[in-house]
Amino acid sequence: MALYTPLSQDDLSRVLRRYGLPPPERTLPEPKGSVNTNYHLWSGGRRWFLRLNEGKTVEDVAFEAEVLRFLSGQGFPAAPLALAEDGSAQIEVLGRPAMLFAFAPGEELERGDVTALHCRRIGAEVGRLHALAPRFEPARPNPYGWNRVRDWVDELEPDGGGDPLVAPAMPLLREELASLRELPAAPRGLVHGDLFLDNVLWQDDRVSALLDWEMSCVDAFAYDLAVMMNAWCYGAHFEPALLRAFLGGYREQTSLSQETLDALYPYARYVALRYTASRIHAFHLASLPADRLAWKDWTRYRDRLAALHALGERAFRELLGA
Repeated sequence: MALYTPLSQDDLSRVLRRYGLPPPERTLPEPKGSVNTNYHLWSGGRRWFLRLNEGKTVEDVAFEAEVLRFLSGQGFPAAPLALAEDGSAQIEVLGRPAMLFAFAPGEELERGDVTALHCRRIGAEVGRLHALAPRFEPARPNPYGWNRVRDWVDELEPDGGGDPLVAPAMPLLREELASLRELPAAPRGLVHGDLFLDNVLWQDDRVSALLDWEMSCVDAFAYDLAVMMNAWCYGAHFEPALLRAFLGGYREQTSLSQETLDALYPYARYVALRYTASRIHAFHLASLPADRLAWKDWTRYRDRLAALHALGERAFRELLGA
C-alpha cells in the first residue's frame, strides 16, 4: 500500500470527531495507489474513505471539492464528499490536507471482465461530464502537463537512472517526449484526468460511482478520452471493438468534434508516455519500502506507447473506425 503517513487509532478518532462521528470500530489502510495515504474507516454504522493528500496544496484540494460540489448538484455520480461539522470540505491531518468520503456502493471491474457494453456505458458517462463542462467556471491547469513529464524523463537520463530495466526504454521516451512537445489545440473543459478501471464502480452493468477526482483539471477533452482508451481498451493490444464502443457511448451524450478526433492519436501517445514515466518514478524507483507500496507495472504503459508509436496515426484512426 502507499502509506506515506501512518495514522494511529487516536489520530483517526480525532479526524472522525471533526465530522461528528464516533471513534472507528474498524480501520483498514487502502492497499492500492501510489500518490496518497488512504484509509477505510467504519464509524457510526457506516463505512468511510479518508484520503490524506500527499504533496498537494490546499488550493489543489479546494479545486477538487469545487468539482465534487458542482457534479453533485448536476446529479452526476461522483464521489460523495463529506463535510466537517464546520462545513469545511477539507481538514488538516498531520500537516496534510485531508478529505473524507462516504463509501460508495459498487464493485470494480477486473481487466479481463471489460466488455464492449462496459466501454459504451463509461464512454457515455465521460460524454455527460464533458457536456456539463461549460457550466463549470473554476480553472486548474493539468498538474501532469508536458513540463512535469519532461522533468520525470530528464531525471532518468542518461541510462534510466542507473536501472538496467529502465535503460532500454529511454530512446523511446526521449523520441516521444520531443515529438509531443506541441500537442494540438482542441476543445477544452473540465476533465477527470485519471479514470482507470479502479476509479469506476459498477452495480451489475450500471455505473454507480466515479471516484478519485484529485487529478481533475481543465484540459483538452482529448486528454480524458486518451486516458480511458489506454486504460479500458488495451489488453495485449488495442481492441477495436472496445475503442468503438467507448466512442459510441461518448457520442450518445455529446458531440465528438473533428478537432478532438484529430487530437486523439497524439494525446493517446502523450498519456502512455506520462504513465510510463510516472510509474517508473512512483513504483520502480519508489522511496517507500515494498511493504508500504502497491506495485504497478510501468512496462504495461511502455508497451502501449510502443504500440501507438508503431501503429501510426492512420492505423490508429482505423481502429477507432474514424
